[in-house]
Amino acid sequence: MGIAVIEEKPGETAVDDRWETLLHAWREVDMPDGWRAEIRKEGIVLVPPPAAKHNDIPDWIARQLYPVLPREIAFHQGSGVVIADQARLRSPDIVLFNRAAMPERRGEGIDPDEVLLVAEIASKDNARDDREAKRVEYATAGIPLYLLIDGYDPRGPRITLFSNPRGTDYSDSHAVEWGEPIDLPEPFDVKLDTSEFTVPSD
Repeated sequence: MGIAVIEEKPGETAVDDRWETLLHAWREVDMPDGWRAEIRKEGIVLVPPPAAKHNDIPDWIARQLYPVLPREIAFHQGSGVVIADQARLRSPDIVLFNRAAMPERRGEGIDPDEVLLVAEIASKDNARDDREAKRVEYATAGIPLYLLIDGYDPRGPRITLFSNPRGTDYSDSHAVEWGEPIDLPEPFDVKLDTSEFTVPSD
């Protein structure tokens, strides 16, 4: 689903040097419209645009959150979250963060300390990354809430809210079957209706 454009052998450079190299290269990537670039374990990966059904889920979420979101909380799709101490840069499907921490220029990511919630909508090809790698990265970064919308869960389509990050994982999780409502705690304090969600076909 993507291509790594930078690879390094273990021990080739110090971790900090590798991160700066990757970050500099990420800023210079010239992506086609709709594509995103992430910094993952394997290097810089280009992520193609999602299918329309994939994009429809953030629209349903936005419709429910906008009436209750205070103006100081921003709702973005695909904006980069910089996790420097892990040498990662992720572009969640949805990120809710303090508007005062809005990046000023292209090539700047959002500080995870300012993020209130990230949401990922699993696609067939990236579901394992959403369930495992991103869960560890978001928890380690201290992001309070991780909403995983997984239509490809082997146990059946479900939506899980991970909360209370502790070390490399979340200490709490609550899952509902696809289409059932799920509670988002403060500062949102809303019961998210998922009955209109369609399982992505990508």
